[in-house]
Amino acid sequence: MTDIRVIAENRPAKSRHAVVFCCDENYLPYAALAIHTLLRNNPERDYDICIASLDALDMPPALDGQDIRICRIDVGDSFDGMPVSKRLTIATYLRLALPEAFATDYDRILYLDCDVFVAGEALGDVFTLDLAGRPVGACMDITKAKHPRHPTPDQTAVGISGPYFNAGVLLIDTAAFREQALRSQCIAAARKHEGALLQLDQTLLNIVLLDNWAELHPAWNWQWAIVRPMFDTFIDPQIVHFVTGAKPWSDPNGALPIRFRETARRFFAKHYPELPVRICAPAKQLWKRKVVLRLLKHITRSFTFVNGYNRHGGDIMKVRFPRR
Repeated sequence: MTDIRVIAENRPAKSRHAVVFCCDENYLPYAALAIHTLLRNNPERDYDICIASLDALDMPPALDGQDIRICRIDVGDSFDGMPVSKRLTIATYLRLALPEAFATDYDRILYLDCDVFVAGEALGDVFTLDLAGRPVGACMDITKAKHPRHPTPDQTAVGISGPYFNAGVLLIDTAAFREQALRSQCIAAARKHEGALLQLDQTLLNIVLLDNWAELHPAWNWQWAIVRPMFDTFIDPQIVHFVTGAKPWSDPNGALPIRFRETARRFFAKHYPELPVRICAPAKQLWKRKVVLRLLKHITRSFTFVNGYNRHGGDIMKVRFPRR
């Protein structure tokens, strides 16, 4: 079996918990922006913030002096032959190797995609959630939240059903993940379902975990597509995840709230002025029709939101255990 390990680091682990971003050189500026939002809202922390990569990375100047851990991880041939796409390279599978790479460092890892903002001030609380022995805590994916009784397209493609989570935010119990050999299970599932993995690693994790995961409150992965700004008043979003093609740094149509676009614009103007950013300017006039359409979208999503909220009683610290 391939020995997955950290082969280079700028410092050792200082805590038993860590927030980890996986990226390459191309995605490093977006990881830096996500970490900027984390630090802005959580200036005091008792967990590590780590950037993991398959290649050697330098510390982004925007994060100098913030005690960020950068680790290069050797996965050997573990993921050779795994399916990739134009958007998702072999690096997307690095999250599956984190529990082994950090086996002696961290008891729990909060893995975050690079297209997130940490909007809340209670991020450290996530590490104390009781997963009841489950290896992973995650939030219901928006596609399943919209149609809970119907399989998602990738569930249909691989012939499974039941609850389905979004893999962009994962609370990982590293010991349980290793003991259940989930990385090996995912590789075996990739071979079995070759050509049918529409969401690659997300599909794989949903195949091997099925009902063996803990459902976190949607505030821990507040996915922009189904939710709308008005619903923010009812919860305390901790992590905002931009799951559609609209990102804070690439939103020419102004689909996202201006507070996200402006945060990205100011950050990149200061730290990455050479990076092309496509952001819609604030509207000079606000049209009544646009406001009415937004209100209608809230109305059509109301039942979905209420059902998701009520599953947790509004408590972001309450964990559910989905059943098929």
